[in-house]
Amino acid sequence: MDFLSTLRAYAPWATALVCLYSLLKAVYNVYFHPLSRFPGPKLAAASLWWQAYLDLWENGSLSLKLVELHATYGEIVRIGPNELHFSRPSAFHEIYNSRNRWSKGSYLYDAFVDTKSRSMFSILDYESAKKRSELTTNIFSRKSIIAMQNLVQECVDGMCANIDDHIANKRPVHFRRAFRCCTLDSICSLCFGRTTHALGAPEFRSPIEHALGTTLPIRRLAKHIPFLMTFLRILPPSLFRYLQPYSEGYLEVVKILSTQIREIFANPQSLANSDHPTVYHELMKAKDQSILTEEAFLDEGFLFLFAGTDTSSNALSVGTLHVLGDPQVYAKLMNELLEAWPRLDDRLRYETLESLPYLRAVVKESLRVSHGVVTPLTRVVPSDGAVISGKFIPGGTVVSMSNVLVHTNEEIFPEPHAFKPERWLDPAAGSLDNWLVSFSKGPRSCIGINLAYCEMYLAFANLFRRYDMRLNGVSPSDWRWVDHFLPVYSGSAPLELWAQARLT
Repeated sequence: MDFLSTLRAYAPWATALVCLYSLLKAVYNVYFHPLSRFPGPKLAAASLWWQAYLDLWENGSLSLKLVELHATYGEIVRIGPNELHFSRPSAFHEIYNSRNRWSKGSYLYDAFVDTKSRSMFSILDYESAKKRSELTTNIFSRKSIIAMQNLVQECVDGMCANIDDHIANKRPVHFRRAFRCCTLDSICSLCFGRTTHALGAPEFRSPIEHALGTTLPIRRLAKHIPFLMTFLRILPPSLFRYLQPYSEGYLEVVKILSTQIREIFANPQSLANSDHPTVYHELMKAKDQSILTEEAFLDEGFLFLFAGTDTSSNALSVGTLHVLGDPQVYAKLMNELLEAWPRLDDRLRYETLESLPYLRAVVKESLRVSHGVVTPLTRVVPSDGAVISGKFIPGGTVVSMSNVLVHTNEEIFPEPHAFKPERWLDPAAGSLDNWLVSFSKGPRSCIGINLAYCEMYLAFANLFRRYDMRLNGVSPSDWRWVDHFLPVYSGSAPLELWAQARLT
């Protein structure tokens, strides 16, 4: 009772002190902080709770909000007490380039820490991340992907087999789920040597594919509540299902990866039974003992699973919408595919498909309008400071730039919101590749870019060459971008298309 009495007596004073500290801290941040000379919303400068409010209460998109803020405040906007965002396209390459060895800002990346260890994506310092990524770089090299493209083709064939079943039963195809199932099975087959069999799910309703989407709102919450993911991971499965009703697929992924990893650690020789090298083969070669733990392997497994599913499947979905929504684009793509692939019984390899100019233009334009990772990826300016967008930025400042502002810049991409593959066919289009930043740039960009391109070329070519298709009440304008990390479909009609088999 004495303790409770003391608590009741001092609680008002403690509350008052916390409120006073928060107020004084906010006043300092707004008016006396080294970044106080940079314009931006006062609430954003005062506290990180401004971003939390935008993410959680308004359920908004920081990336879209940034477009508004730059229109109001200019090329450099203060979006946090110690964070600046940039809009001039050249700033993107000043922040994310091969020469920079900058650390990542913890506020964003801590949301992707599920255990005591960190994956290569969430490791903050450059040197540690470099050592980790070097272990698996060879698997995702262009040479490796070309050699193992049959794994991707098998997944594309599995997707088409399910589409054939839809056609036979006169059902429309939900191509958003179809593409996600395809990239999910593709990344699992390549990285882990086994598949989730998502492509065989009736109507592509794979619980694992569904779980990957439903966990993203949790990541958004975890950005503002440290250690939330670690807490959820240690919950009993029954309680986790209660808190997250659509978690069955997520728990199944945890079970699949955990079982496989335990088998590997119990018997490393079991890796010899794999038909091809996997990420586990490469990770087991690590000299750093901190990596050789089940937790570290699980974190890397989840990274490849999530990162390897979204970017290419989003681009495939957005690209399909636009191609089918524009008769001229559709006709040009089909003419090229029919000329290069006259007999449907044949199979064109990735190397052949990427040499087709219009298909290549469609792939690039699909990546541009779907953007890839839309959340600004934070970096920390080194202690001696840096010049970005013509301004000196103090050391320790968190800086970032959303690729949305690069891909929608009118000087680089005229009519930026229009789907125009022709822009990539112009004689001077070679310079545009420098501004296609769907996979970011620099030494910490996505290592799976070669796999993503392989998936897109094979999936686009096979889908359009094998089937006659039309949209089922869907418009390209029904697509919008929200954080975290990916565009979402916001239309009232389902993402469906009607397909019928094309005669050989």
